[in-house]
Amino acid sequence: MKPAYLTTLTSLRGIAAILVVFFHFHIFVAPLTNPADSEMIRHLYLMVDFFFILSGFVMGYVYGDWFRTGVIKASFMRYMGARFARIYPLHLLTFLWVFGIYVWIMNAGVKLQGGAEMVFSLPDVPLHLLLLNGFNQAVTATWNTPSWSIGSEWLMYLLFPFMVPLFSRSSLRVKAALLLVPLSGYILLTYLQPPMPDYKEWLKTLPYNFDAITFPKSFIRCFCGFLTGMICLDAYRERWMYGLLGNGMVLAAIGTGLLICWHLNVPDALTIWTFPLLIIGTAYNQGRLARLLNTRVFQRLGDWSFSIYMVHIPVVFTFLAVDLISKVHVKNPPAPVGVHYGISNLITCLVFVAIVLVVASLTYRFVEVPARKRLNAVLDREKQQYAFK
Repeated sequence: MKPAYLTTLTSLRGIAAILVVFFHFHIFVAPLTNPADSEMIRHLYLMVDFFFILSGFVMGYVYGDWFRTGVIKASFMRYMGARFARIYPLHLLTFLWVFGIYVWIMNAGVKLQGGAEMVFSLPDVPLHLLLLNGFNQAVTATWNTPSWSIGSEWLMYLLFPFMVPLFSRSSLRVKAALLLVPLSGYILLTYLQPPMPDYKEWLKTLPYNFDAITFPKSFIRCFCGFLTGMICLDAYRERWMYGLLGNGMVLAAIGTGLLICWHLNVPDALTIWTFPLLIIGTAYNQGRLARLLNTRVFQRLGDWSFSIYMVHIPVVFTFLAVDLISKVHVKNPPAPVGVHYGISNLITCLVFVAIVLVVASLTYRFVEVPARKRLNAVLDREKQQYAFK
């Protein structure tokens, strides 16, 4: 029997995707906050880890019963085919988009320097095309930079069916004890994380973060999140702290506390544990919060979340490319303007978010959904042919 659709978690996914857009605008375009006042925006990189935890929860919820007693080839191939149809078409499109930007600026005579030169890494092209960019060893993410997490998730998709039988046979106490694995992993990442290069004035290195994207650190992040999500699912099914976490006011207090912790630079290995509480509580909630998250606006954001996540950096790179190309033949370019903190940056960011939403709505409608349906139809035909042999 197909499990009931958890609509409130769909909305959470959309909110997290929008927060990632704010984070990357802050990094690539203009600062949204003065680091002397608050580093809250910088901690939004943790939305990727939120996605990892949510993925472990949702994969277990949707596909856990497929592999509870073992991994059968037919089920494994059907599951991997569905995951491939879900992520690869848009992954390929956005990679080609960024590659096209690279060809465009090279033909225009733009000379790349520093971080930009590392982003457009030609040796990484085969890794992106084969969904093996989870093995990336570059200091920075390459091409469509958020796709490093897609490569890491793909590796977890391969591992997940083999984790389920072992996980299912474990007692509740063993599963609770397994939380020591991601706890240790997050602490390890915190102290293995080298200082980030300060390539912009408002991007000083944050202490106690684990924003690691090089293999195997990126995979450790993904594995820790995925395992946490699977444990969360069992807690949800056991109705753990149902009366408390199902209360919308409690969830609002947890969310507010998280923002305060980010503002105060509390170590991320501690604050990340609010994510499981928010996911479980939101899945429980049947009150005003659930009604708000089930509105058309939030549901649509959730539907578009993968497109939002995948297209926002190509949109940024497109605008940056136009700016770079416009300055190629300028003999006396204006002197760089100093860092500006103000409401104008926030207004620009909101305009950018609006553009991303328009593009994401189009890629969802004309790329994600049609490609997924077509690939799944092909897989269903092959399954039927196999059954008759």
